[in-house]
Amino acid sequence: MKSTAKKKPLRAGKRRHHFLPLAIGRSGGVVLGALALWFFKKQADNVVDGDADKMDALVMDAVHRIDDPATNQVMHAITQLGSHWAIGTAAGVTALMMLSRGRKHDAMTVVVSTGGAMAINTILKNIFRRERPRELARKIALPKSHSFPSGHSLLSAATYPIVVHHLVERHSLPAQALAHSVAGLTILSVGFSRVYFGVHFPSDVLGGFAAGFAWLGLTSLSHTAVEANEKE
Repeated sequence: MKSTAKKKPLRAGKRRHHFLPLAIGRSGGVVLGALALWFFKKQADNVVDGDADKMDALVMDAVHRIDDPATNQVMHAITQLGSHWAIGTAAGVTALMMLSRGRKHDAMTVVVSTGGAMAINTILKNIFRRERPRELARKIALPKSHSFPSGHSLLSAATYPIVVHHLVERHSLPAQALAHSVAGLTILSVGFSRVYFGVHFPSDVLGGFAAGFAWLGLTSLSHTAVEANEKE
């Protein structure tokens, strides 16, 4: 006789979609981390050897020709999105939301991702000790830390994708695509703003992106691995 008992759903609530197959997952985390580390090494070598200087000068000369009051105001707002307080607030609010839903592991992943990125940023700056550009392009406070890599770029790349992932993973795929597209544009804009204000060289920004995405790949890998073990 066939059983008439209904099978219990594997997971309560809406199905969790994974819009970022290349960043969220075991193989994806390995690939993203490896490629980002390789690119960071190339950027670091170019900076140390002085090979990045010519391209930095060309890009900065082109960017600093932009002289528009409206753009200046927008860039002032955008650059704050990569600051420690903005990144910390975004991660903290997301972690609290995860805790309120009983998802302690997800909350811990967000905290580790952001806290680890901040530590990595400090360590790398102290290793390379690159001086900041000598002349500011705009009126802005010059950070006292070293130039390579860009901390705003690193923190944005490491934090915003995983924060957005946790916030929209139960929404439709089109909604996730839009959210992650906005996150990607935000990350790029933060990096551009650092060159726009002249507080970083373009190679600093690229190095920051690479280090941030490398840490994101490692964080995603560990998150997926732990989640898979909890299901077994």
